[in-house]
Amino acid sequence: MVLLAHAAIVAGVAIFLLGGWPITLLLILIGTQIVMDAIKVYLLPDTLRAFLLDQAVHITVIVGLAVSFTNVFWMGWWAAMPHAARTAFLVGLVLISGLIASLPMGAILIRKLTADFDIQTVDQIECLENGGRYTGLLERALVMLLILIGQPAGVGFLITAKSILRFGDVRETSQRKMTEYIIIGTFMSFGWGLLIAVLTRIAFQHWLPATSA
Repeated sequence: MVLLAHAAIVAGVAIFLLGGWPITLLLILIGTQIVMDAIKVYLLPDTLRAFLLDQAVHITVIVGLAVSFTNVFWMGWWAAMPHAARTAFLVGLVLISGLIASLPMGAILIRKLTADFDIQTVDQIECLENGGRYTGLLERALVMLLILIGQPAGVGFLITAKSILRFGDVRETSQRKMTEYIIIGTFMSFGWGLLIAVLTRIAFQHWLPATSA
């Protein structure tokens, strides 16, 4: 039931975004969604490799459908919108997609990448529950903001500030593991945030010039 509910949500979002309900496209999308999610849940272990495989399959299917059904969006109800409103809608989708990829997806990816280190560093330093998670979300959100407003130099100040704050309490040699863990997590978080922010900015630049047409 959970897989079917998930597939129904995917179908509903796809219908909303496309502005219509192309049957063939939806059947392929829903079918591959259910099959891959069932394989991930029931056959694959909860590892980074399984997560990446699952995401790669979904992205490949979406890209394949986008290439195969190029005119679907322009045949839906969004095509009837005024040009400026339609462009604003597409730019909004770019921003939402970038935030989803950077924040929640980034959190999952980094957590799985650092899973082995968590075991080694447990109980080394007292910290807030989920403090690292919220710190990562905030720093990637700020990276996104700085890149989108054209102030990439601010990312360097952000990294410096975090380094001072996070490393201030990690000074003893016995806490070296925690120091290295923080450094690894920080570079992963900022690296992922920068990658998604740059891609989002490129997508913005693709759509925004259309507003002047």
